[in-house]
Amino acid sequence: MNADSATPHSKRLLEKKQSVRRGLHALLETVQVDLAFAFDQFYEARVYTYFALEEKLQGFEDLLHKIEDQINEVETWAELNRTAERLSYVEDRLDELESALYGRSRRRKRRGFSDFFSRFTEKRDPLDGEIASVTEAYQTLGLSEEADLSTVTTAFRRSAKECHPDTKGGDRSAEARLRRVVAAYQFLRRQLSRD
Repeated sequence: MNADSATPHSKRLLEKKQSVRRGLHALLETVQVDLAFAFDQFYEARVYTYFALEEKLQGFEDLLHKIEDQINEVETWAELNRTAERLSYVEDRLDELESALYGRSRRRKRRGFSDFFSRFTEKRDPLDGEIASVTEAYQTLGLSEEADLSTVTTAFRRSAKECHPDTKGGDRSAEARLRRVVAAYQFLRRQLSRD
């Protein structure tokens, strides 16, 4: 069904699917930042701790991709509600892991379904437009355009750690830079995966 022939009800359902999908993508970005932080904090000094965290975070990433597949298959409000609740549950569990990883109290308390949807009502993805080209993405990460995915990932992890509020004692002044770093990494990861 195309957007022109959709009923108002189905248009609203499509809009809500998009907002849930944006929330899911934000969580996927969070997992990448958490992986970078865990790598920098534990890989050399406590490698087994790092591997345990990496496995847990990879599990979250896999689960989020399964939920993304479910979102794509949703055809009714009831299905979307169930899928959104699953996503909300995963977000709670990820927040628990992050509170231990960063040594902070939990940021998120379990909320109801209506609160979940209201958090994702913004019409555009917050990272849309952050990075417009491959050249800009490489420059954001401080790399030459010949860098491979492994080098990109290493640069992303280093930059994410430098900008992340939890490594700066809660200072959020570098959040705009962190968003650009995450956007650059995602842009290049998609680009290099295609090539």
